Amino acid sequence: MINTERLLDNFLELVSIDSVSFHEREVVDFLYERLRLVETKGLKITIDDAGEKIGGDSGNLIVSIPGEESYPTIAFNAHLDTVEPGKGIIPRINDDVIRSDGDTILGADDKVGVSAILEMALTLLEKGESHPPVKLIFTVAEEKGLLGAKNLDPQLIKADQVFVLDSVGTVGEIIVKAPYQNSIFVKFKGKAAHSGINPETGVNSIKAAALAISNLDLGRIDDETTANVGVIKGGSAINVVPELTEIKAEVRSLSESGLENKTKTMIKSFKSGSIEVGTDIDIEVIREYNGFDLQKDDEIVKVCSEAVRSIGLKSSLRSTGGGSDTSVFNSKGMSAVALGVGYLNPHTTDESIATAELINASKLAQAIVMTVSKK
Repeated sequence: MINTERLLDNFLELVSIDSVSFHEREVVDFLYERLRLVETKGLKITIDDAGEKIGGDSGNLIVSIPGEESYPTIAFNAHLDTVEPGKGIIPRINDDVIRSDGDTILGADDKVGVSAILEMALTLLEKGESHPPVKLIFTVAEEKGLLGAKNLDPQLIKADQVFVLDSVGTVGEIIVKAPYQNSIFVKFKGKAAHSGINPETGVNSIKAAALAISNLDLGRIDDETTANVGVIKGGSAINVVPELTEIKAEVRSLSESGLENKTKTMIKSFKSGSIEVGTDIDIEVIREYNGFDLQKDDEIVKVCSEAVRSIGLKSSLRSTGGGSDTSVFNSKGMSAVALGVGYLNPHTTDESIATAELINASKLAQAIVMTVSKK
């Protein structure tokens, strides 16, 4: 059984450690020290070079726990970084629910997953019972486009199944379908001029961007697809016709065809705004990640469902509109699934996690190991 007191203590300490994206080194050191103290023959702890590649202060932390080679190798993943405002987090427990003091996020996304995996691993190492080879993959910069996972060395993380403990929703929810995502970066290039002396000679890039955005259908497009314009940056001074305006937008869809169709529609609108005002335009589309679509009869889904039932909970399959490292692992040829770990209202100062859900998340990780051991 897991040590619930240790689990809670580690979670409270983890969320108190600042680890906004690209600044995860202190939490990596925390995990390294916790695991290093467990004397187990063959335990291997690696910090890769992803930090150097993405401009962060730490790479991904990969832990290999040796096991019976007759079993498939399984991996557990959670990300170490948090969004802003994520510095100086002070966790509070009230009525068995953990929140911040209200000035910051809590960081339950995804330190619930980190804590649950850590406790599962410590329990596994202490018990010394037969189990499959297990890898722990703690990634950096997930919140900035899954950058840590994208820069993982496939040889370091090679596993038959990857269980990603990182999703809003109760423990027992199994995320079997997730979207494709395109990011769209647009630059409208007009011509600067003095707005009071000779505005006629200028070409207003903000006007072109505004016209384009006004003709876009944004938000939830249909049951599968969403679209958003999230960043607009333009102009240099109040008395200058703006020469350059930049837009950052995204499209997500559970189907690749839906993604491509909406992306084309948005590009058409951006170009129309540019033509009407007379700017030049540069458009770059980047596929951030591909979606995945698992079936209830897939082995990894059956393992999760059985593990959920074994700890007395009800399993359910659902889709999500959010991205996670799960998509990257699937794209690298591994079978990966995301799991609900109980946190609510992520990326807000209302973020919370019930202590019962934190405990269930770690129990589920342990149950997955035991379920694979029986197969």
